[in-house]
Amino acid sequence: MFKIKIYASIIVIVVLGLLVLLHVYRNLGSVAGYLATLDNVSVPFSIAALEMEKNAGEYADGVLRYVREPVSEIRAEIGRDEKDFIERYAIYMRLATSDRAGGMGRDVRAQQKKLAAAGVELMDERDRLDSIFEKTTVLLEEIDTLIDAQDRAANRDQGSDRNDRLLALTNIEAETAEIGFWLTLFKYRPARPERQYLLKKVGEQHDALAQYRELISAAPDSQLHEALRERHLDVLANVRTLIAGETRISADARRFAQLAEHIDHIFDDQIQPMLTSNLSEPQEHADTAVEHVQATLGYLIPAYFLVALSVGIWLVLATNRPLKRLAAGTEAIGAGDLEHRIDIRGHDEFGKLAEQFNLMTERLQETTVSRDLLEASERELQQTVGNLRQEIVERKQAEREREALQAKLRRSETLATMGQLVAGVAHEVRNPLFGISSTLDAIEANAKLGQISPRFSGVLRREVNRLNKLMSALLEYGRTSPEDRTIEPLAKGLVEALHSCRAAADAANVALANRVSEDALVVMNYDRLLQVHVNLIENAVQHAPKGSEVIVSTRATTDEGGNRWIEYCVADSGPGLSVEDLPHLFDPFFTRRRGGTGLGLAIVRRIVDEHHGIIEPRDNPKGGTVMAVRLPVASKG
Repeated sequence: MFKIKIYASIIVIVVLGLLVLLHVYRNLGSVAGYLATLDNVSVPFSIAALEMEKNAGEYADGVLRYVREPVSEIRAEIGRDEKDFIERYAIYMRLATSDRAGGMGRDVRAQQKKLAAAGVELMDERDRLDSIFEKTTVLLEEIDTLIDAQDRAANRDQGSDRNDRLLALTNIEAETAEIGFWLTLFKYRPARPERQYLLKKVGEQHDALAQYRELISAAPDSQLHEALRERHLDVLANVRTLIAGETRISADARRFAQLAEHIDHIFDDQIQPMLTSNLSEPQEHADTAVEHVQATLGYLIPAYFLVALSVGIWLVLATNRPLKRLAAGTEAIGAGDLEHRIDIRGHDEFGKLAEQFNLMTERLQETTVSRDLLEASERELQQTVGNLRQEIVERKQAEREREALQAKLRRSETLATMGQLVAGVAHEVRNPLFGISSTLDAIEANAKLGQISPRFSGVLRREVNRLNKLMSALLEYGRTSPEDRTIEPLAKGLVEALHSCRAAADAANVALANRVSEDALVVMNYDRLLQVHVNLIENAVQHAPKGSEVIVSTRATTDEGGNRWIEYCVADSGPGLSVEDLPHLFDPFFTRRRGGTGLGLAIVRRIVDEHHGIIEPRDNPKGGTVMAVRLPVASKG
């Protein structure tokens, strides 16, 4: 019976604890759902919108650059930007969860179509003007060729007006060269002074032709004048077309820039606030759910403690009272009162013990057991009872201390990890932001002087890419472990990883050696574990000296408990690991490599932990580092 009471008490405590855990689990499931929404919908949706804004801006910038410098590579890049925008727009519309978001996307797409049409018109107009420029240049060269041929003929002519005609032709040739100079200058700087000088030089060429016309009388000279005059009129028409076209391109470029700025305002004033709301809303819901869990635990844990304490006190009382009666009986027997009997209450274990005690007393009476034996038995029984009480108290105290230490350890580990992440993010983000801020200051300073160096855009692009790389690594580090698992051979992923890293190894002049001699089936998420293989091999290639090799090998092991493991090692002959770096090797943001984020090995360790594996660095006996990963072998059943 007393066993039933103990079992019933334990069941009450366990059931209450399970109810508390079930409540926490359900609320944490809500938190996971909100975070999954943030990871699978809100973040990709925001990235698609940001990429649309970036592609639209790059398209507009590329068109304006093509207008200034019509290079085929720029036009091809413009085409890729438009294609990327359309792809991101499709992703955006697929992930849009509201009519408002879809309407904004369609509005941006309509404006982008206008921008694309205007861009094509601008680039086609530039191509047309460049063609006219080339034709005009050819006309000027033809004028120069005709004059040179006439000069050679005039050298054989001994007429009295020979020198005057040569001088007139030389004047025409000089004006033609001046037109070519100012035409080239106008092409690259179509400002008002260059336009005026170009028209002036065409007029002076016209005057020179009129002067030559007054000096000629022979038919060949008249034919030359007519040929020169025809080309002069074509040059004049082309120059006027170029001037009008450049004026029109300037006006169209301004309207094009205004349209691009309008699209940018739509993103800044409408879409960006919506994206911020989409990212913050699931997080707020998750925070609310966490606060609800904390508030619920605030009264469930004390209630659980009170119930457990009440059950414990009841068990102590239920144990102590029969023990006191047994102790009183032993004292009476020890005092020589063999007539004393223990009152039997109930039919549990203590009742049976009391019956045995009374039976023992009767037998003592019958056999006249000596007082010394009774006293010794009493002392032994009292010592046993005292030891039992002390053991109960010590076990309860140890259990409470263990639970408190486990809770404190979990809180400390969580706070330490969060502190490392926050400090690392602050440190990593601050450097690119300082570079961007400094570049913007330099741009503003140069803009006031009317000069902006193109290298500033490169600095901004590099720093923004660095931030994007950091955010991608953080998202990967914070991504929850996928639930789907399959049983795959380990060697399959290692071979694929070696193939993926082959190009990087060749570029670094490092050989990859496949020494996979053992293979085993492992329960894995294939893509996640492949990421571990690729990361470790790429790290080894980056640290290996030129001309060396990175070796990937495997071996089967068995631990002391008889569990089977498959271990693979990635070994390089680089500088190796210092003693100071070993404790921090898998900490977030810890890196010795310039340009690294410090999250690679942290992500590797997390994925290995998800697969119940072990990763440990070792010194290579031949010099360098060995990264060893052990994974449990899947059971055949």
